[in-house]
Amino acid sequence: MLLTDVTEAATASAEAPQLRFVFEERVDLGPGEPAGEGPHGTGNRIPLLGGTVSGPALSGTVVPGGADWQVIRKDGCTEVVADYFIRTHDEALIHVRNLGLACAADDQRIAYARANPVFTAPLGKHEWLNKSVFTSTIEPIVLGGQLRQVIVRFYEVL
Repeated sequence: MLLTDVTEAATASAEAPQLRFVFEERVDLGPGEPAGEGPHGTGNRIPLLGGTVSGPALSGTVVPGGADWQVIRKDGCTEVVADYFIRTHDEALIHVRNLGLACAADDQRIAYARANPVFTAPLGKHEWLNKSVFTSTIEPIVLGGQLRQVIVRFYEVL
């Protein structure tokens, strides 16, 4: 820890960290592919067909070919592991691994879909992504009764 004494540590940890919006993805999804029952729930794979990246800190496209790997748990919540690449407007290729949890609304809370992305960006202009912790929100877009797209908003934890 970089802090010098217990008093300084207690003061620093009492404040909640702030968030800074950095970009949004609109990701096009293919149809889900059931992966069968496993020890922790039912598996599902959703192909990521591509999409757009836009925001104050990053813009570009979602590279087709990634996937959203899901485990639908017995309690109805879904564990999510999205693994894919972003190609920035200046042609940098950035790996994204976004681990999260989605739960439908119930009597105790509203619908919940959050994830914690980890980026692997090349050194240079985009290496700041390697040096911070991020969180994201996930908003499903259902068209014709099918999940067709998600909007993922990314925030840097300051």
